[in-house]
Amino acid sequence: MHNRTMGRLTATAAAAVAGLAVLSPTVSQAAVPGAPAAVRADAAAELPARLTVAGYKTYLKKNWDKGGRETTARFAGLTPAQQKKFVRYLEDRKVYSALKDQVKGNFGRPLHVVDPYNADVTFVTDVTATVAKDKSATATLRFSVSERIYGIPVTTETLTVKRATKGAVRKTVATASVRNVNAAIAVKAGAVKAATKGAVTKAEVAWSAKPLVKAFGQKAFVKDQTVSAAITKTGKYFTGKLTNR
Repeated sequence: MHNRTMGRLTATAAAAVAGLAVLSPTVSQAAVPGAPAAVRADAAAELPARLTVAGYKTYLKKNWDKGGRETTARFAGLTPAQQKKFVRYLEDRKVYSALKDQVKGNFGRPLHVVDPYNADVTFVTDVTATVAKDKSATATLRFSVSERIYGIPVTTETLTVKRATKGAVRKTVATASVRNVNAAIAVKAGAVKAATKGAVTKAEVAWSAKPLVKAFGQKAFVKDQTVSAAITKTGKYFTGKLTNR
């Protein structure tokens, strides 16, 4: 598992639906004989076939405050050939499927691990696990896994859990966040669950990636993300997983 003392175990927000209009043209709309015009329009509303470079630039402008601003600047620095490959990677289901990891380590020792998918795409895992010097001795574990294309962050899924380790009332709170500038998918978190039993705190969330272009596939892609923190008299440890369902 990824650990600064143990080494690596494995190598390997939501996009706005409004971005659909700026991707690539939809397939031809076949009318249903005898059906009302509104029904025919709904039946013919299909996903765009593929992403385009021009459409992706417009998508970023529509999501300016959700990562579009900085991504636009970095995307503009790529060559035309790289930009075309960039949007192909975005809609490649196999690339998103490979975005996963499993880690473990000790509190107080942050992890930063880079796993290459190929020469253009990398997966970056970051973990921070700390115990604050407040009256509740709040333990915080933050685990994120990010897909980057030519060094540009595309999708980052993060699960954070906090737990009070001192005091009469010891609350456990977990949150999930996503930073997504992949115009091929809309990524949404399900219900975040967290609980503490004895010395162990666990949290989990399911991420659903809804396709926005046909090239990604017709079905949503679901990933499960979990973290666990064990705080005992002999040590403080964590584990984290991002896996495909």
